[in-house]
Amino acid sequence: MLVIVGANGRTGVELLRLAESRGLDVRPVVRDDRDIDHIKGLADVQKLCYADPVTPGALAAVLDGATRVISCIDPRTGGPGSLMYDGIAAENIVNAARDAGAERILHVSIMGAYRWSYHRLNRRSFYLEGGVRNCHAPWAIGRISCYHDEILEGHVAPPDGGRPHGFKPASRYSPISRRDAAKALLDYLDHMVPGRAQALGGPRVYSGAELESAVAPFRQAGGRRATRFMRLPPGDVSVASRTTESALGWVPGHTLEQA
Repeated sequence: MLVIVGANGRTGVELLRLAESRGLDVRPVVRDDRDIDHIKGLADVQKLCYADPVTPGALAAVLDGATRVISCIDPRTGGPGSLMYDGIAAENIVNAARDAGAERILHVSIMGAYRWSYHRLNRRSFYLEGGVRNCHAPWAIGRISCYHDEILEGHVAPPDGGRPHGFKPASRYSPISRRDAAKALLDYLDHMVPGRAQALGGPRVYSGAELESAVAPFRQAGGRRATRFMRLPPGDVSVASRTTESALGWVPGHTLEQA
């Protein structure tokens, strides 16, 4: 039994869709009724479970019988105003999965999860990873560089109509589609090494200047106010394609230009 915690998030939805297409026995877990329309038709509604990861006692029932667990509560998966989980949430999931007898537990994180970072997404992800590392359990971490939709919504055409962010020229990223990320994570789960954080990225590394040039023809003017959608964290959070290939045996195929 594969349990996907945060199955109504963007990465969770793609994981759920792929797991179902592979014929896996999968149980989606969500915090509440928010955004569950995203998973309607992807899984048997009778299997849908509710649990708040912040409350340890709520997880035992939804993880009962789990042999593999993927936690997708990475704070990047939500838009403006979405819940930002504290580190204890990830720790609760891993401990509950261990107690349920899960043999493989994969936490989805980001490349920029640095304690010293002033960027709140990096800090939040660092705390989530810290919670995972506190656990004596067969956990692993999959660190994603960045997603195509994060670039499109924060830097090209924000859904709220605000002014898009620019890119810091010296930053470096290797964007990956949610679909490729889901395939990468599900494939990695099959042969993950407990206690390891694996970096995963797209087929190409871009500098901030290269991204600026790539999106310029598509960028909307936006309003006077900057968008509420977050910019990508600055810095070098790239992943060489050979690194992803060594972990998976393949290189993601969806490109930013296609997105």
